[in-house]
Amino acid sequence: MEIFTGVEILCPYPALYLEDIKAVVIADLHLGYEGIMAEQGIFMPKTQFRKEQEMLESIAGLKHAERVIINGDVKHEFSETSYHEFREVGELFEILRRHFREVHVVKGNHDNFIIYVTRKHGIALHEELMLGKYHFFHGHRMPREAEAEFLVMGHEHPAIALYDEIGVKEKVKCFLYGEAGGKKLVVLPAFSPLAYGSDVNQVPKSELLSPLLRSIDVDKLNVVAVSEEAGCLPFAQLGELRRFA
Repeated sequence: MEIFTGVEILCPYPALYLEDIKAVVIADLHLGYEGIMAEQGIFMPKTQFRKEQEMLESIAGLKHAERVIINGDVKHEFSETSYHEFREVGELFEILRRHFREVHVVKGNHDNFIIYVTRKHGIALHEELMLGKYHFFHGHRMPREAEAEFLVMGHEHPAIALYDEIGVKEKVKCFLYGEAGGKKLVVLPAFSPLAYGSDVNQVPKSELLSPLLRSIDVDKLNVVAVSEEAGCLPFAQLGELRRFA
C-alpha cells in the first residue's frame, strides 16, 4: 500500500519499502525478550525470533531490495548484551546479509553495547542515518537538523485499540504518517510480535513516548493498521479515532 509516492507499506507486514533507494525499513525487533523475561522468573515460549525470521524471509521475496535498515531497538535489554541477545542478533545479521547487499542499524535506546555484535558481523551502525531524501532516527530523542524530505522513525510502537459490539478490546499495530514541521513523517510499528506498544488513539499526547510526536499535532497524522490476518486497513486521521476511543 503506497502512502507517499515511492513509499510503500509491505502489507501485511510492519515494514516499509522505499523505492528510490531500494530499501526495506523495520524497527523495534527487541530480540532476546523471552530470555530476559526467563531470567526474571517469567517463562514464555521462545517464538519471537522464529516469527521475525519468517516475516523477514517473506519480505525479502516481495521486492528486489538492495538494503535493509533496522531503525532502532534490535535488542531488548538496556544493559550489556546478554547471551540470548548476542546469539539471536548474530543470527539475524547473518540472515539479512544473505538477502541484502547492505545492512544498516540505527541505534535505539535499547541498543547499548550492540556495537560488539555489529562490529563482529560487519554491520554499519549509525546514531542517525541520511540516505537520499530520507532521515532515519529511532525516535527516543529529537532528530538533529538535516536537509531531508522524509523523517522515518520507530520507538513509539504505535497501535490502535478497537472494540467489538460487546466491548471486547483488540489492539492492532499501525503506521502513522503525515506532515511534521514541513517534512513528511512515517512512524513504524514494532516488528516484534510481542511489542504492541502505545494505544495512540487512547493515550494522551503528553504521554506519548517520542518527544517529536509530543511536539507536533499528532491528531492530523493518518493511520493505517496492519495485521497478517487482515492486511492493511486505512483508517481516518488519528484525531477522528480519538473521538470514538
